[in-house]
Amino acid sequence: MNYNVVDFLLPMINQFDRRTIKNTVMLDIIKKNIQNNYLHEIHFQTDKPKLIELGDALEANPYHLYFYMIARFYFFDQGDNQIIYYYGVKEKQNYFATAALAALPSRFQRETVKRDTHEYIEMPGCNWYQDSINEPWMYSYVRDLYKHIWSDTHQEKNKYIYISRSRSDHRSIVNEEELYKPLKEIGFSIYHLEDLTFEDQIKLFRSAKIITGGHGAGLSHCIYCEPNTILCEINHEKTPAKNHYYDIAKKCGLIYYRFKNAELLDEMTEHTKLDITAYINALVHIKRIYLS
Repeated sequence: MNYNVVDFLLPMINQFDRRTIKNTVMLDIIKKNIQNNYLHEIHFQTDKPKLIELGDALEANPYHLYFYMIARFYFFDQGDNQIIYYYGVKEKQNYFATAALAALPSRFQRETVKRDTHEYIEMPGCNWYQDSINEPWMYSYVRDLYKHIWSDTHQEKNKYIYISRSRSDHRSIVNEEELYKPLKEIGFSIYHLEDLTFEDQIKLFRSAKIITGGHGAGLSHCIYCEPNTILCEINHEKTPAKNHYYDIAKKCGLIYYRFKNAELLDEMTEHTKLDITAYINALVHIKRIYLS
C-alpha cells in the first residue's frame, strides 16, 4: 500500500522539505532540534511516502503520554481514516503506555518495525507551556479517543476518591497512612492507580463526584470527568508552575481547589508532610458547600 500520511494533514500544518534549506547553519539547527517538533510543522527530506513516528516523550507519565504524544494524532485524524504509525517495542515498555496505545480505536494501527519504503516523520508540535496547554482542541480530542471506554459510565453521587502516590519515589505524602481512617470516616475511598487497568482508571475518574490527591500525572484522567466534578489537589507552594490540573479543570468545566498546607520536606523528591486536620476539614467544607 502506497500510504502517505501527508495526505491527511490539516491545513494549519506547515510542511518543510529540508532539502530546500540552503542555509547549512539553519539545517544543522533543525537536525539537532527536530525532536522538539516545531510548532505545527513537519519536516521531511525524501520523496518517499510518509508514515508517522510517535516520539517517546516520557511515556510512563500519563500527562506526557496523553498530551505530548497521543494528542498529536489530531493533525492527521479525520475521524474515520486509518492511522498507521510506528512506535517501537522498548526493552522496558511501560504498562500504562502499552495499554493506552492498545486501547485506541481500531483504526489506529501500530507498527513496531519500520518499513524501508517509507520516510518516517515526527508529528507536529503544539503550544505546550510549562504547566498548561494552549490548544483548545486537545483535552476533548484525547477524551473522545477513549469514548468507547467511558461512555457507559456515569457519575455516582456519593463517590469520593483519594488517589494515593505512596508507591512513588516522587511527590509522596510521608504521613499518608494517617489520612486513611479520617478519609474513610467522611466517605472517601483510597485508590492506587497501579492496581487498576487502564480502562478501570478511566472509569474510576468518570464515576467520581469528588477527586483528591497529591499533584501527579495520574490526575490527568480528570479529562474524563463529568462537568462540575470537584477536584481538590494537594500541592505545596514552594515550586512554581504547578497549574497542570487547574488548566484541565478550567477547560473541562470542573470545580477546582488547591490545598496548600503541605510542608515540602525535600526539594529533590518533593515529598511532603500534610496537615491532616486542616486537609480533612477542607474536604468536609467542600462537601458541605456543594453536596448539602
